[in-house]
Amino acid sequence: MPRRRDIAERLALSLFSEEPELLRLAKRVTDASGRPMVGGLAVFLHGYRRTTEDLDVYSADFAETRERLEAAGIRWDARHRQFDVEGVPLHLVGDDWLGGPRGRTSTIRGVRVVGLSDLIRGKLTVGLESPYRAKDIAEVVELIRAVPLKKDFAPKLPKHLRPAFKELVEHVHEPRRTPRLPTLDFWKKYA
Repeated sequence: MPRRRDIAERLALSLFSEEPELLRLAKRVTDASGRPMVGGLAVFLHGYRRTTEDLDVYSADFAETRERLEAAGIRWDARHRQFDVEGVPLHLVGDDWLGGPRGRTSTIRGVRVVGLSDLIRGKLTVGLESPYRAKDIAEVVELIRAVPLKKDFAPKLPKHLRPAFKELVEHVHEPRRTPRLPTLDFWKKYA
C-alpha cells in the first residue's frame, strides 16, 4: 500500500499535468461540502503555479461540513485529526484563517475557491501573525506578480491590511528583476 506522503507528492506534481488529479479531488470535496477551497490549491488556481500536498476547505460550520463530507464517503482520520480524500489530507479552516467571514466565491477549472480578495486577506492575516508563516506572505508576493495586482486592489482588503499589501506591491513592481521578500522589519511594522 502506498504511503500517504508518496500519494500526496504524486498528486502535488499532477497539478502541472493536463488533467490534474488533485483538481478532481478538490472538485469532489467542494461538490460534496458546498464549501470553497482555500490554501495552496486556491493560490494555484488564482494564478501562482505552485504545488501542494493537501487540501484546505473553508467552513463557517465545521459540524455541518463534516456531515456532508462523511455522507460523500470522505472519511475522518482521527489519528491525524484531518479528513482523508483518497490518501490526500483535507483540513477545514474557518474565519480565523481568512481574517473574517468569507465574501465572494469563484469557480476556476471546475473547483469552487474563495475569491482573490479573501484569499489575499487570509494569507496576509496568517502571514503577519508570525515570521514562521513567511510562506503565506511569499504567496501574496507571487500572486501580486502573477495576476498581476497593483495598489488599486488594496481597497478590496480590510483597512488594517492595506498598508502591508501596498508595500508588497512596491517590492514586487520595483525596478529590480527579482522581487524580494520583505525583511523581519516588515513583520514588526505590520503585525
